Amino acid sequence: MFDGVLPLIIALAAVGVVLYLSYLFSRYLAIGAAKISKSKFIKVVDRVVLGQDRLLLIATIGGRSYLIGASAHSIQLLTELENNEMFDDNTPEKTSDFGAFKNVLKGRLR
Repeated sequence: MFDGVLPLIIALAAVGVVLYLSYLFSRYLAIGAAKISKSKFIKVVDRVVLGQDRLLLIATIGGRSYLIGASAHSIQLLTELENNEMFDDNTPEKTSDFGAFKNVLKGRLR
């Protein structure tokens, strides 16, 4: 009666161990990838998705801020931003990050 149960229990335990080890390994890889992708001089301040494969980025590189357009096929520098344009405290929509980005974008597109 118990001849078929013991191999089943061992197989289930082995699957559990493999799943747990996979979980630990994936955490290790994620931490390593985060350390590798962390940059000392380049920081993406904000991003807005415009479509399936299109987005706008505000990136700070060496203390200067840039508006960058990116798609699946190209990356283009749209303009250099003045830091006071991005972080103006008189912005009426300052309550959300999107409001600040929206005002910077409006100012540049005029």
